[in-house]
Amino acid sequence: MKIVLMGDRDTALGFKLAGVHEVYAFEETALETDRARNKLKELIEREDVGIILITERLADRIGLPEVTFPIILQIPDKFGSLFGEEQIKEIVRRAIGVEIKR
Repeated sequence: MKIVLMGDRDTALGFKLAGVHEVYAFEETALETDRARNKLKELIEREDVGIILITERLADRIGLPEVTFPIILQIPDKFGSLFGEEQIKEIVRRAIGVEIKR
């Protein structure tokens, strides 16, 4: 199964260097938002994609469908999290049952 990232150019570059299988970068324009929405639909339909990482800001712009597979995870971008640290800790705790402590 492949891990795919969707996000801004800087985030995409970082994850590509880290070895993520496929990365897709999108700018903050209406045309790019439509392109990102179409790419997400395409990725969801592919059988070889297991995890889609998407930056919170991009997910906020395009909206996320309710799917059980592949797993879609929202991640912060270079500007930080839209949700804040405490909310991310709570999401992780509910998802995997482990509390993150400093």
